[in-house]
Amino acid sequence: MERTLTDRITSKTWSIRQSGNQVYIASNGGKAKEKGFDEPEQAAKYVQKETWSRLKKGFVLHNPQAGAGQPVLHRYIGGGYTGFMPLAATQDTNTFFCSYVIGQFEKAEIYLMDDQGEKQTTCELPGKQLIFDMRCCAAQKILLLNADHQIAGLSLDNGEIERYTPMMPTSTLSVSGSSALWYDKSSLVVYDLGTNTVRYTRQVECEKYGGHSLQLCAVLSHDGRLMAYCTRTDEIVIVNMTTMQERTIAKDKNAMTSSMAFSPDDRWLFTQEQYGSWSLKCYDLNTMTGCRDWITPEIKSFAIHERRGLLAVYNYGKIQLFDLHTMKPTIAFEVEHVVKNCTLAFTKDYLAVYTDYGCVSLYALA
Repeated sequence: MERTLTDRITSKTWSIRQSGNQVYIASNGGKAKEKGFDEPEQAAKYVQKETWSRLKKGFVLHNPQAGAGQPVLHRYIGGGYTGFMPLAATQDTNTFFCSYVIGQFEKAEIYLMDDQGEKQTTCELPGKQLIFDMRCCAAQKILLLNADHQIAGLSLDNGEIERYTPMMPTSTLSVSGSSALWYDKSSLVVYDLGTNTVRYTRQVECEKYGGHSLQLCAVLSHDGRLMAYCTRTDEIVIVNMTTMQERTIAKDKNAMTSSMAFSPDDRWLFTQEQYGSWSLKCYDLNTMTGCRDWITPEIKSFAIHERRGLLAVYNYGKIQLFDLHTMKPTIAFEVEHVVKNCTLAFTKDYLAVYTDYGCVSLYALA
């Protein structure tokens, strides 16, 4: 393992390398200092600790030659962990949006980061707002925000904010092309951001899971042809957005569905469960039944790469990649600088990761 970090302000460099039980550290290309350990595992932990110390001091790791599963980028943006780590990739680029809460919720900042860890733009949201989720509508140059269960659009041209819904007791958010899906009062709404018109509306009643949380989750397919929503603990509804025909999947009652995503070819629907199995379920949309051969352990987050047909799943400090054409695992790798949880989003060439330590990273896919 070898890492080289750079202080962008002073241009100073710092590198660390592990070889078995030995660790070698050098500054500014100078002679390396050697430090020995009893076990390779101890040496690896020391490398992680020292690297994290430099990241918190403003150093940035950037390694475009990284191999599959290795970090291309690490940048520390701040340690104000709120339980939410929203990420939004921009279509066909390696840039991505992330947000950070300043101080005691004085304001939230949104950064557009490039693959070198540079903040291309910074937007401020005043007041005590907590961003649960964000989605980029590149076609209309709008970053959609789910802030405190209220959906708003941040213009990427002038920084102005448009509120699309009032503050609600629950929420959901999805984007496909120029279409956005959200919950407004008692209805699911598919809204065309290009024409500012409502394409679809469906009144729903959200059940309470376990008497404590409203069951609401909805998503558009990658091409916008299908919509899936779950407002009841025992079913998922699939809507054909052309014919408006509805089909129903019977789901397990032992968990609340918190997130969903279609495979790029609309063959599969993946659902992330909470408060029960905590697993990633897979449903065959041809048979409208669960895929019995698909088994995952408890997961914290997942993401799908539309063009490459990849699925990334995070659990217990590791990310596993799956090929959605074969439904088989490909590579697995450790996530660096994470405590328990992180958010995933695919960029054009990499997997973006935002950890609960306040570190944003890009990992190489091949």
